[in-house]
Amino acid sequence: MSRVVFFLQGKRVPAARFRGVAIARGLAARGFEVDLRTAVPSVYGDWGSAGRWPGLRTLLGPLALVSRLTQLGDVRSGDIVFFQRPMVELPTAWLERRVLAGRAGPRSLFDFDDAIYLNPGTRRKFHRIVQMVDWVVAGNRSLAEAAGVPHKTRIIPTAVDTARWTRQPPRDATGRQVVVGWTGLSSNYGQLATAAAPIARVLDRTGARFVLISDAPPPGDLACLRPELVRWRADREVEDLARLDIGVMPLPDTPYARGKCAFKLIQYMALGRAAVASAVGVNTEVVDDGVNGFLARGPGDWEASLTALIEDASLRARLGDRARARVEARYALDAVIPAYAEILEALGGRPHTTGDAAPTGGGCP
Repeated sequence: MSRVVFFLQGKRVPAARFRGVAIARGLAARGFEVDLRTAVPSVYGDWGSAGRWPGLRTLLGPLALVSRLTQLGDVRSGDIVFFQRPMVELPTAWLERRVLAGRAGPRSLFDFDDAIYLNPGTRRKFHRIVQMVDWVVAGNRSLAEAAGVPHKTRIIPTAVDTARWTRQPPRDATGRQVVVGWTGLSSNYGQLATAAAPIARVLDRTGARFVLISDAPPPGDLACLRPELVRWRADREVEDLARLDIGVMPLPDTPYARGKCAFKLIQYMALGRAAVASAVGVNTEVVDDGVNGFLARGPGDWEASLTALIEDASLRARLGDRARARVEARYALDAVIPAYAEILEALGGRPHTTGDAAPTGGGCP
């Protein structure tokens, strides 16, 4: 019986939780034996100060490398290795090469959901890993094209567990009672800032409130939103996000932003919330403009869409219902686990017939 060994990027970072831990749990429910391993310190996402001070993040990198070395001793040649992004944030692919040395047959896949190939320090490393592994799983078409190995690449979007991310009843509120909001890591506040001015103008006119769900207070360039900060907590993420009546996902139109997988947008929609998002990258695939949300191509679109949603509770409810249906069809965990299972079976993995396997290792809280 093949064991699937997940090398996860972190414990709290969204990519590790939703493209690592959640996938492992889904595969375990289908009978696969899975083993989750996270470096300590897991630099990206788990250390808030490291995200704000790149120098500290660089210093922690070698410690993560030492931690990774302790996780390699019992990785067998018969195991299937699941790299959730690179193993450490260092420019070398030596660790991945060491793990894969002596593999008997196809036994590895590399999963990524961000434009990490645009980072000058890891560009060559990214392409080395892509060449080394047997399968590449990309979060969207832009990322898949960047990998440059279409013969062994599969696109699987980031998904949510719709049994946990349930549809929330819409609120019959307008004007000052409406809550507009954004969720994400504080390192991504710059994305929100690209549409802060038109959003602020709508808030001023309508009196609607703005809530930020993040790990740190916002910078001064977001003060125009007069935001209420809700500190992100894993045990309350659904309840806190359900406070929003409207979710927003601004993005600049850059190569890096076009690699984003629209995950915060998917989270809003899973809860049955109407959303407005920049018409950038995969956002245009997740949202049908005017059907299950709105796409904004400039300040005027942001103002018109948000104003309409704030003033019309029935419009929010209709779009929210369709948004939830879109997530159930394309972006639910149940919709993507079969695709991962197919890849593992192609790599020689076979689930237990009883389907009662469970994740092991420190990466599954």
